[in-house]
Amino acid sequence: MLQRVTSLGGCGKIRVTGGNVVMLLNWQHGYRRCLALLSLVILLAVGFSGCTPTVQGPDLPPKGTGETPDPTPEPEPEPDPYLILVNADNPLTEDMEPSLKTVQGQFKLEEEAADALIAMIAVAKEEGISLLICSAYRPNSTQERLYKNQVQKFVGRGYSEADAAVAAASVVARPGTSEHNTGLAADIVTPSYQTLNEGFAETTAAKWMAANAHYYGFVLRYPKDKQETTGIIFEPWHFRYVGLEHAQKMQENNWCLEEYLANR
Repeated sequence: MLQRVTSLGGCGKIRVTGGNVVMLLNWQHGYRRCLALLSLVILLAVGFSGCTPTVQGPDLPPKGTGETPDPTPEPEPEPDPYLILVNADNPLTEDMEPSLKTVQGQFKLEEEAADALIAMIAVAKEEGISLLICSAYRPNSTQERLYKNQVQKFVGRGYSEADAAVAAASVVARPGTSEHNTGLAADIVTPSYQTLNEGFAETTAAKWMAANAHYYGFVLRYPKDKQETTGIIFEPWHFRYVGLEHAQKMQENNWCLEEYLANR
């Protein structure tokens, strides 16, 4: 077999036997010099064998503008219809026409609110308390009539038309600003006390509703200590349906609807 020996100077020898290459290094001659020669030989061997090293570069973004596309925004949740805020600062833009259901006599509420109030009236009756609805859903035309009547009452007391309009709005909501138009509010009294004044708050019926209405999704809408926030006088007879979960949170935190919405 053909054998060829090539000298590497003082670093050693390369012996080629057939297709095999054997390197005989003399490390005593100098470690760095021998290592350099070893690297050169390896590179030559790779070149001769036809192997070309592949260098992988960093991942590149796809061709295009080079700009990162904005993430798709999350869709905003639908507003809860039972938390609609209706007041002087948030008037209704049009007359609402909710799906109504009769609660008591001629009085109707939005269907879910009606079912909740029917249940509340039934439980109150079982506990010896009679609840009587005196107002529930009413269209804007009815609200306008009630408001004008209240304005005339103040005019009769000596108020100017402008002052009477302001004073009347603290007692009866202006047209378009009444919760009764939503079908979610009811004025509830008791047969033995049907006058809408603060004295109703001392009745057993009023106290029972103030303590239990939230179990049915209702809240006392215009509490005595919240007039500056609601803009409406204390109405211990006016209850608003907001749904069970919301009513319980409002009760726990002693929040009126405006405060609850501000803290959500």
